[in-house]
Parts: sequence; structure tokens; C-alpha cells
Amino acid sequence: MGKYSFNPVNSFISLVVGWFFMAFLQAAVRSLAAGDWKGLVPRFQATALLHDGKSAAINLAAIVVIGIVGTGIWLLARRS
Repeated sequence: MGKYSFNPVNSFISLVVGWFFMAFLQAAVRSLAAGDWKGLVPRFQATALLHDGKSAAINLAAIVVIGIVGTGIWLLARRS
């Protein structure tokens, strides 16, 4: 693999986009499970804007786990 240079602006933008994407996915799954598609946008907004603490904690945990696993895979691939 080529040389990697860390760019904090790109990392922050990726984190924000990932946060909103995870919030939308979680809202879609919850709406599908509840059978209430009218509640998709309010659920998304509550999670994305940190109004629903439990949902935000789940998303934060998922992002941390994905970040740790992804970094581990990247480091293993870089060693090769």
C-alpha cells in the first residue's frame, strides 16, 4: 500500500457523513420493525441531532466498533 498521510478535515467530514448515514439506517430499521413509515423522518432527526440518547449511544458504539475493526483490517493489509 502507498504512503498514507492523515488529514483531520477529511476524517471529520467522513465521521459526520457516517453519523448521518448510521442515523438514517437505524431510523429505517426501526420504522420497518414498527411498521410506521411516517415516523422515519422524526426518528432520523431525533437520532442524528442527539435528541434520542439511546439511539445516539447505539450509533456511537457502532461507529467505534467499525472504526476499530476497519483500522485493524487496514493495518493488516498495510503490513502485506
